[in-house]
Amino acid sequence: MSDVVAGATGEDDGQMNLISVNTGLPRDVTWHGRSVSTGIFKEPVDKRVDLRKLNLDGDGQADLTVHGGEYKAVYCYPLEHYDYWKRELPGRELPMGVFG
Repeated sequence: MSDVVAGATGEDDGQMNLISVNTGLPRDVTWHGRSVSTGIFKEPVDKRVDLRKLNLDGDGQADLTVHGGEYKAVYCYPLEHYDYWKRELPGRELPMGVFG
């Protein structure tokens, strides 16, 4: 499903288009010399994914006090914001889902 614009026409017709669905499970990383758990790393999925009350199947969050849950199960990031980040982070690859 990633990198495919479902129903996109290239015009602003007032409708949202789903471009990529990304999921991932929390993992431990070293940050500032200490081990922390994070769910920021997401990968595109290539099949249907069920949306549940608390999250998407195959997805998880590390800090449930601020991420995931009944009213925070899905995070949508506007495609238009990628242009800004491409200017701010030249030379960096920014695949869909890079911002969690």
